[in-house]
Amino acid sequence: MAIITLNNRSINRSDTASADQVWTATSATASDFQAAAGITMADQWRLTSSFTGDAVPIASNWERNDTSPALGYFGSAMTESSGIFTFPSTGIYYVKFHGTFSLDSNSRFDAMKIEVTENDSSYSVDAITYAHISRVDSQETFTSADLDIILDVTDTSNIKVRFSVEHHTAGTSNSGDTTQDGTYVRFIRLGDT
Repeated sequence: MAIITLNNRSINRSDTASADQVWTATSATASDFQAAAGITMADQWRLTSSFTGDAVPIASNWERNDTSPALGYFGSAMTESSGIFTFPSTGIYYVKFHGTFSLDSNSRFDAMKIEVTENDSSYSVDAITYAHISRVDSQETFTSADLDIILDVTDTSNIKVRFSVEHHTAGTSNSGDTTQDGTYVRFIRLGDT
């Protein structure tokens, strides 16, 4: 008896096909032949215009990436309202936040934060990173930083995420553009919770 395994499910067959025969699994169902699930969702958003100063959270000027040939999203999409991002389904998610900043001076620190709520109300800082700007030759100078986390989203009504920036020096600009990514976020669903 031959045993064939597809996606960790065994199908028993009492005879084998010879070299010139085609074996068919008449007792198997369609679900026996479905491809194993991989990444089923990815979404990317960016800040459409620059702003100066702190934002806790960045509450406006978000758009889904729409510059061809970049893909805005794949699978189910995130939703955003006043800087609050809602997940389309439960699961394990990779979340990335990239910030680009500029200043015609020195800035001791520029903080980026990923904040998460588990009750659709109070937010805590789940990830934080810092960058700094050192002025060069009296010119406007840029810096950038990345920050990421993996979240277990067990309840899409209550578990949500937002992004914040805080600067040591007033006048620091947070870069945004509607045709290219300066400050942006990425969401990838890695698997089931």
